[in-house]
Amino acid sequence: MCLNCKVAGFTESASGVTVRLADGPTVQGDVLIGADGIKSTVRAQIVGETPVTYTGYVAWRLTVPRENLPQDTMDLVGAVWCGPKNHAVLCWLCSGRVLNFVGCPERAEWEDESWTQRRPWEELKAEYAGWHPMIQSILDAADRNECYRWALNNRKPIYNWSTARATLLGDAAHPTLPFLAQGAVMAIEDAAVLARALEGSDTVAAALQLYQRNRVDRTARVVTESTEQGGLYHIVDVEEMKRAFAKKNVAKERAEWLYCYDPLNVTLN
Repeated sequence: MCLNCKVAGFTESASGVTVRLADGPTVQGDVLIGADGIKSTVRAQIVGETPVTYTGYVAWRLTVPRENLPQDTMDLVGAVWCGPKNHAVLCWLCSGRVLNFVGCPERAEWEDESWTQRRPWEELKAEYAGWHPMIQSILDAADRNECYRWALNNRKPIYNWSTARATLLGDAAHPTLPFLAQGAVMAIEDAAVLARALEGSDTVAAALQLYQRNRVDRTARVVTESTEQGGLYHIVDVEEMKRAFAKKNVAKERAEWLYCYDPLNVTLN
């Protein structure tokens, strides 16, 4: 195991794959799984540099311990608060001990895609001026030195992310906007299907093609529908938003294709 090592590239042969690290050493193995995120070095070598499109949304993120919040803040559920050209997602972490807040207002200017960029709490507070008192209480309880904001960029789905000895997993393969809350889920599904493919195939190359073949369409749909969902959350007119949600029937549609998928038992072909 090598921690805090940056991948510079890789080479393949009939017998294995060699990963070259940025500081010089190499690591060898039978297969390379590039699970190195949206700025994946492995992805760049497999499919080339893929252009990004700034969506016009940014994402604020912060967490607040439950003991710092009013007792009636929220049940142990997830919730989406929608407003004109803005929305916020709330969910509990750590068995309800910590509240996670992700706010996605529209913003004209481009910013870094980094998820470690701190921004002033006052900017976050201003984004939600006039919002419901529950939102205000959450923001007021936040650690004012731990508010992060980054740009949300979009990439079109790709349909080939494997070579004979290397493949991609999670955001490296299919970076996804957070509006379906499925980015991490897709990575978990990927891992389950990839493990089954490796166990059930005669060669690494056959396993990687089986894995890819059974994941590209589903992940592309998640990427596409996540993008569309952002527009639904940001409708300005209240009545128009109600009609749009009623017409789409989000809960029913997701139950029919998204939540019922079982990566451990779905047929692979």
